[in-house]
Amino acid sequence: MFYNVFLFFCAITTSAQYKEINPTDYLTNYNEVLITVYVDGGYTFEANVLITPNNQIYLNTKAIFKTLEIKCISELNNLVGFIENEKNLYTINFEKKRITIGNKSINISNGILEEFGVKYIKASLLFEAFGLNFIFNPRSLTAKLEANFELPFIKQLRYKQARDNISLFLQEPIIIDTIIPRDYHLFKLGTLDWGLSSSQSINNTSDTNINIGFGTELLYGEANFSMNYKFENKFDIKNINYGWRWINNDHKFIKQANIGRISGPSYSFANGNIVGASINNSSNTVRKTSGSYMITDTTEPNWTVELYINDLLIDYTQADAAGLYVFKVPIVYGYTVIKLKFYGPLGEERTEERIKNTPYTFIQKKRLNYSLNTGIVQDSLSSRFAKINLNYGVSNSLSIAGGLEYLSSNLNQPFIPFTKVSYQPYSNLVLNFEYIYQKTLTGLLNFNLTKEIFVEVDYTKNMAENINQLGVLAVDISTPFHIKSFQGFTKLNFQTSKYPSFSYNQFNWILSSYIQKLKINLNSSANWASGNTLEMNSNLGLGYRMKNGIALTSSTNYNVNQNKFKNIDINLQIRILKINLEASYQGSLISKYNSVSLRANYDLPFARAGISSSYNGSSLNFSERAQGSMAFNLDDGIVHTGKNSALGKGGLLLHPFLDLNGNSKLDKGERKILLSAIKIAGAKAVISKKDSIVRVFDLNAFVNYTIEFSANSLDNIAWRYKHKTYKILVDPNQYKRVFIPVISVGEISGMVYLGSRGQGRVNLQILDEKENIVVETLSEFDGYYSYLGLKPGKYTVRIDPEQLKILNYKALPKVHQVTIKVSEYGDIVDGLDFTLSKKAPKKPKE
Repeated sequence: MFYNVFLFFCAITTSAQYKEINPTDYLTNYNEVLITVYVDGGYTFEANVLITPNNQIYLNTKAIFKTLEIKCISELNNLVGFIENEKNLYTINFEKKRITIGNKSINISNGILEEFGVKYIKASLLFEAFGLNFIFNPRSLTAKLEANFELPFIKQLRYKQARDNISLFLQEPIIIDTIIPRDYHLFKLGTLDWGLSSSQSINNTSDTNINIGFGTELLYGEANFSMNYKFENKFDIKNINYGWRWINNDHKFIKQANIGRISGPSYSFANGNIVGASINNSSNTVRKTSGSYMITDTTEPNWTVELYINDLLIDYTQADAAGLYVFKVPIVYGYTVIKLKFYGPLGEERTEERIKNTPYTFIQKKRLNYSLNTGIVQDSLSSRFAKINLNYGVSNSLSIAGGLEYLSSNLNQPFIPFTKVSYQPYSNLVLNFEYIYQKTLTGLLNFNLTKEIFVEVDYTKNMAENINQLGVLAVDISTPFHIKSFQGFTKLNFQTSKYPSFSYNQFNWILSSYIQKLKINLNSSANWASGNTLEMNSNLGLGYRMKNGIALTSSTNYNVNQNKFKNIDINLQIRILKINLEASYQGSLISKYNSVSLRANYDLPFARAGISSSYNGSSLNFSERAQGSMAFNLDDGIVHTGKNSALGKGGLLLHPFLDLNGNSKLDKGERKILLSAIKIAGAKAVISKKDSIVRVFDLNAFVNYTIEFSANSLDNIAWRYKHKTYKILVDPNQYKRVFIPVISVGEISGMVYLGSRGQGRVNLQILDEKENIVVETLSEFDGYYSYLGLKPGKYTVRIDPEQLKILNYKALPKVHQVTIKVSEYGDIVDGLDFTLSKKAPKKPKE
């Protein structure tokens, strides 16, 4: 409590001795001011200091140490703690006027001031003792703090930044004010996707396709139905795709259930889609371990690729001039599904999702995860399929798995057992072994040679009788690089495949780089079989984006053996208003084949439309297409339209409002509030000026999204968010309405006088009706105090009794009773003045 006793009037001698003097000497020789202290890293804080006429500053050591989070404890008339580490102890003895740190002892008798109990030490002595150098600038009333060790204050901020980065990856903040769970419905109208395309050629052939998708909430889960119909063909039931999905991470035995088409690896080589059901007890949340691996693949040049783990957006990147993209994928606990989505530079959205098999499956220590799949294969035999998979975490770095797969059409071997081991002995080394009975034995090693160099070794031995390939060994070495303004990514790959009579070898080198706005991709390969001639090819891709938005890409292929360029491709893209234009040329330098194509896409508020034409010397083709989506929201009676797919997605309708009665409900007479901004991880919010509703689109269902509100987004200084951080679980195929209450707070103000003068550094307490201290505030140097942030209600304002007791002062009046009234723009109560005076000395007992 002694630390909170901020005494308010300084008395010193002109010789700076440690004793009390009259007010006139203080005002003549020293000034108390508030300065801003700058610390390396862009951090700042404010501190009250005493300034001498020759611009020397004295600092409140205990307050400074508390701000810097240096260990500091009051013991009688001493301050004790440690600097930098627990072995480096210090003691500040104000009675003996000495600082002792380690084997060093410093006399501070000529550099210490006391302002009614608050002790100040000269800045130069703090530098001598602790290595804290305060470089004071009297003109700007600022100081730069330099330390010869990492300040705990900076260390904690660094740790917080690291945790925030991890939290951003996990899409979950450290502190959550309010959790909004799922809303469950037996049935709720949801979303609709539509698409129409048609193509014609000069020989009068044409075809027309229609795509319809419908999504809803059915039996508390997500239900999706889609159909692709071609008018020129007969209707086939295989063109209908349907699925039902339910996720509840709080359920103990079944966390996920699916009905419809089953995805995932099959060891039986099932020839067709599997329609059935699956259940597992793995959460769809992402919890990272300490390893990672690389994914490299190709798509169209300059396309944006999104990486999803369990439907959670983890990262995104842009393909280079040849379509190469690279992801560093974190290894996570539990059963994981990796999806990649592709978006074109002209607004194209590829509905195809590439599902990649996760090479590593780690389970938390002493936990057992299972998955069970069963269904019918859509083949000519309607084969029956079933698979059970068990994963157990022996430790956090060792997981073992095993299971059994059944396929009725495999008459010779309908049952296939398998086992798998994932081991991470070090954070930079991951091993994986998999054995499939009488089929394959696979070993995979992933090693981070340095922080940026990744090595992967993959070996597969085939044991099946009907497979001619005996085994495959692949080695990948990849790393990013930075050479001044030249930076990028390079990868070396060697693969050898063993056959009974020969070996087939492949060597590939990829260089992807960019210099300012120029993208470069060089892909060179060499292939040879035992005793045959080496074949070498090289592909070069270039891409450049101009300031006016024009993007130019080109590529060519060179055959080293023939010493010839084989082809050349050129592509030009430009956006004019909302119209995306593209022109491309493909030409063969060996044959006479040439092709020219033109495309135009236009983004409407409710759809995306496009036309294209192409000519290759013998045929002229045209095509037209349009696609869009609708989401039906019965809560506000509005149909939300969009140009991207809404199937399996969700959205949020945030209603910020002024909650005058504090019940967190939008009642009659309470109005909505227009926000200027919100922060949501992994999504974009659209704030409507028309109805003040914040709409968030294209969210993944069954995923928690974190939304943060800042007081800076409110128009009135007296408004406060009742909850600043929300974690909201998105419902499938619908928009979820969430009310965001904003409260209006009140302000109190007054003066503290010592005689007829305003007095600073007086500690005032504000208590609620239950006499609990709500907040404490200090009077400023002229005696003025104020506090903004009191909810409507009754309060008591008083001066800190402990401070009065230590100073032997009394306050008139003792307290002020205050009522903060409900007001849209905040109630203000002023004139709460206090006058301090010395208590009469007690009469001695006779």
